[in-house]
Amino acid sequence: MDPLTGPPLSIVIRSLNVASTLPRVLDAFDRLPADEIILVDSGSSDGTLEIARRAGARIVELTAAEFTYGRSLNLGFRAARHEWVLALSAHAVPTRRDFLDLYREGIARRFPEQVSAAVGPLLLSELDRPLPGGITLFEADDFLQGFGFGAGNPNALYRRSCWEELPFDELTGGGEDLEWYVRSLRQGAIVAAVHAASVLYISRQPMKAFYRKGRVDYRAAARWIEPHIPSAAGLAIRIAKLLLYAALGRTDWQGAKSSIAHGLGNYVEARALRREGGTEGK
Repeated sequence: MDPLTGPPLSIVIRSLNVASTLPRVLDAFDRLPADEIILVDSGSSDGTLEIARRAGARIVELTAAEFTYGRSLNLGFRAARHEWVLALSAHAVPTRRDFLDLYREGIARRFPEQVSAAVGPLLLSELDRPLPGGITLFEADDFLQGFGFGAGNPNALYRRSCWEELPFDELTGGGEDLEWYVRSLRQGAIVAAVHAASVLYISRQPMKAFYRKGRVDYRAAARWIEPHIPSAAGLAIRIAKLLLYAALGRTDWQGAKSSIAHGLGNYVEARALRREGGTEGK
């Protein structure tokens, strides 16, 4: 793709001791001079802030006690100077140098006025194949009926003026992106999936962290949509496939283990919600 000249983007990255991954993220994509990076940090002590400053980032700090996912994003978005703001995880490495231009092209040429946000895929393994291109537009009926469209806040672009009307929920322990999409879609907005704008998730957190995330993500989803109810048989098939793919070299072992732990968390939380008498409400 030929590089575009605009519009400029604000890139908001949440951080806590990510010195091992942040350089790889920041070095993975090209930026225009007008683009800006805003690091929202909640108490790093491992050199993260020095790395961000060397990259020209502005630093917004909050204490660990103040941190929630939604609050940190709201602080970053409030500091942003541009109309389009990209939420990017400090563990999410763009798979293409022209990563930002893929979003820019959508803004300049392909997004209708109703688009409030755009998302790109999240890859869990270096062996996963990025999609070559294309943009899909999702309206409320599509999403609320279970058609997922991308990664969420590890890799999501927002129209700042839409965020000003709908700030992120600062109290939820997870799923602040899903909650935002649902509210925005119900107001008549559109969310775009930019299929080539993928990122590789390189966190090496233990399996128990992905298990907890699976539980949190499922409960958050159940607040707003009718999520798929995983079965024991389906989970067993998923685990068997991932282990086979890892053994054959089609995915790496870390990605397989992370996906298994997340799926197990989904399964356990779905059972817990059924015992409680259903989802928390739509």
